[in-house]
Amino acid sequence: MFFYLLLAFSVTIKAYQCPPSRILIENQLRNVHIPGLAAIVVNSSNILYEEGFGYHSPISNQYPIDPSKSIFVLASLSKTFIALAAMQLVEKGQLNLDVDVNQYLKFSIRISHPLFPYSIITMRHILSHSSGLGSNYEEEFHHGMPGDDFLKTNLTDVILRYLLNKASWLSEAPGNVTYYTNVGAAW
Repeated sequence: MFFYLLLAFSVTIKAYQCPPSRILIENQLRNVHIPGLAAIVVNSSNILYEEGFGYHSPISNQYPIDPSKSIFVLASLSKTFIALAAMQLVEKGQLNLDVDVNQYLKFSIRISHPLFPYSIITMRHILSHSSGLGSNYEEEFHHGMPGDDFLKTNLTDVILRYLLNKASWLSEAPGNVTYYTNVGAAW
């Protein structure tokens, strides 16, 4: 028994030395009805492994997944990246969670809650979903539909249009209520 433990602790396996089986992964994807995925393993400075498996769509346009070119919607996972990046800036002293967020924004106008224009909105409010923003589904789902001008619109324009629309805001002042919102964490 001691010999096996010693052997187990003395062997270092690196990701590039023992890549996963393509057949095994693609079989598992089929079993759970997922058309494809991109797998990337990184450390603090390098990509250790990257590989695409399967396709973008199970039915039409059988384009293989390419980790360097394929685009995926991250959905709410992006909120985790935003929070992580914000906290790294806090650690470096480049972001204060409790000051008016307008000092960090590059918008040409000041953003404030239309019903509470003298209440500041902070990064802490944004990160904790308590900025006073609600869900304006008409505005959120306006883009990305066939025939619209989505590809001609930049993110700043989308966010500003959302923030300037009074229907996007709750009837509560910033910091008073928590309300989960997609756009509320994106600006």
